[in-house]
Amino acid sequence: MRYFIYILIFIIVSCELPDNETEYQEGLVVFGKIELFEINGIAYGEIDTVRVSMSSQIDANLENANQLYIDDANVTITGAFDQDESIIRTIALNTVNNLGKYAVDINEEYKIWPNSSYTLNVIYQDYTVSGTTTTPSYLTIGSIEDTYNCEQCSDPTIYGETTCENSGENWTSELQNIESINVDNFNLINNNTNGLWILEPELLQSYIDEEIISSIELSRYGCSVGSFASKPYFVLDIDDQEEEDNPNLSAIRILSYALEEKHMGLEPSNEDGTFFDYNQNEIQDMTLINTFYDTTAVFKIWKGPYFRDENYNPYLLNPFVWTVETSPSPIMWLYFNYYGKHLIVVQASDDAYYDYLSGDPLSQNQYLLPDSNIEGGYGLFTSNYSKAFFLNIIKAD
Repeated sequence: MRYFIYILIFIIVSCELPDNETEYQEGLVVFGKIELFEINGIAYGEIDTVRVSMSSQIDANLENANQLYIDDANVTITGAFDQDESIIRTIALNTVNNLGKYAVDINEEYKIWPNSSYTLNVIYQDYTVSGTTTTPSYLTIGSIEDTYNCEQCSDPTIYGETTCENSGENWTSELQNIESINVDNFNLINNNTNGLWILEPELLQSYIDEEIISSIELSRYGCSVGSFASKPYFVLDIDDQEEEDNPNLSAIRILSYALEEKHMGLEPSNEDGTFFDYNQNEIQDMTLINTFYDTTAVFKIWKGPYFRDENYNPYLLNPFVWTVETSPSPIMWLYFNYYGKHLIVVQASDDAYYDYLSGDPLSQNQYLLPDSNIEGGYGLFTSNYSKAFFLNIIKAD
């Protein structure tokens, strides 16, 4: 609990939110992204869907927010799209299924270059806006060995030193080793989409090599849970965003994508004959068995309440996203919501993404205008560079 309080204090003290008022001006809102994904040392690129809409005052009385979307804008991106990086050309994006969505024609052939600038232009009626992103140069990830001083109760199900001692147990301290894992086991290439990744869980699992995928045990007790300072399961060494030869790395996101989220199984039994009633129907039956199920106060503080499906089976966010700004980065229990096979995606974002989120890191202030790189309007045009690896999360005894 004390770690949670420390975080709140840190956020309150360190985030200086502007209090100046800005007069509202109607304009275009544009969101676009370019993605680079490295597989076997080769960076494959894709222009993601662009969204275009009109802005609205926060207190506007709208019958349907969808009326703000614009489906007849002129949307283009200019940059190096050919095998010869010196050739600059413009690609037009077409409207897709309304709701302000624009995408590149599926028959359009193009290449995305690392460390290259691309400019998004949008014209609608009397509005003209543009935004430029410079793609990150590269991304290097590895896993390193480390140590961790594990402080916990002799009965690891008891949290807190005072509570431990009041229960007649001992507060212990032990230096434990953190092993490295294999982060070089993702070699998927989908030739139908310019070499990019496939996000169908069943198909992704078919590409897993069981001989080289690493496994870690996810525990619900002791120093393995409780805060962002809990024992790491592994440590990622990520290319430093401050490297002079790679200046476009500003923020790194880690996506934990559970591939066996929908796996059903019998609710587990306890040693005393009771069972974990995941779906709260007082019957030991089938449920989403891979959900990281924990009803303790510590878990609720950090993870929040469970979502429930039509059968009241509990589930959590998937994929789960966490942003880091330092390396090496300890990866602990907070990154995982499920047991089973996972695809871990490490994603380096450009300066524009970092600047957009820097003023309001928790996205809690609806009155705060983000630092947009869209000239003449609102929104964000960003790019990222990703690498991935498979990981198996095992439930600890």
